[in-house]
Amino acid sequence: MRWPEQAVEVEAYRRRRMPRLLVVAPGARPPASIDPLEDWVRAPVDEKDLQARWETLRARAAPRDPVIDSEGVLHYGGRRLPLAAGEAHLVRLLLDSYRSVVGREELAAKMWPDGTSARRNALDVRVLRTRRRLAPLGLVIRTVWRRGYLLDADSGSDVA
Repeated sequence: MRWPEQAVEVEAYRRRRMPRLLVVAPGARPPASIDPLEDWVRAPVDEKDLQARWETLRARAAPRDPVIDSEGVLHYGGRRLPLAAGEAHLVRLLLDSYRSVVGREELAAKMWPDGTSARRNALDVRVLRTRRRLAPLGLVIRTVWRRGYLLDADSGSDVA
């Protein structure tokens, strides 16, 4: 993006937390930003240098996979979320197949192996409550109709 000519577009990308590589016009003042998703070079710039900086920005912007520790604390996007035991159990099962569908029956069988919660909506309620807890971290539990659920990064989130 050309700076300062495309300052409005740059600001839109900032709000959406998208990576930005600015080519600063000769003699123009570069932006004062400490955002790890933004970098700048002064024109004229070597194409290889430009490509290397862009690849670095893309790597910084790539979402990292969430991790849940032995204490039931979910780590994602540089943030932590302590989970209740039932939430942690569900999230662990979904993380085992991160970004892949896990069947309803499989989840229910692993959540309640002794069959204590035979009510059909027990899993639905657990998923609903866990969804609400994960949302601030930028994680979503998606329903895959007639198949099950999958844990994914929220593509519209400011976190990842």
